[in-house]
Amino acid sequence: MCILIATAPLMYRQTLSRVLQRHRPHDEVLIAAPDALDHEASLFHPHLIVCNDNASEVQVSVPSWVVIRFHDGMDASVSINGQASKLVHDIGMEDLLGVIYETERLILRG
Repeated sequence: MCILIATAPLMYRQTLSRVLQRHRPHDEVLIAAPDALDHEASLFHPHLIVCNDNASEVQVSVPSWVVIRFHDGMDASVSINGQASKLVHDIGMEDLLGVIYETERLILRG
């Protein structure tokens, strides 16, 4: 599975990347600056994007999203397989891993 992380500050995306690589070593994880999100997504074709709510808009289709609202106490909008977003209060790594597992399950199905 391909995961693109475009959060700010840089330390957040580096930390998320390292944690995901430790928990899911078979996944391909790429980090990008939020303002380069569209460009990187068009090259990488991720299955999941994790970004801030002020990241640049993306023109390619991406199955799942986690949009973190850093200004709102780490709440996140989560959309899996194009479904309507649901709000996750104070998102944690277990929540993010759950989104990854669900996205992977959908990808493997078809």
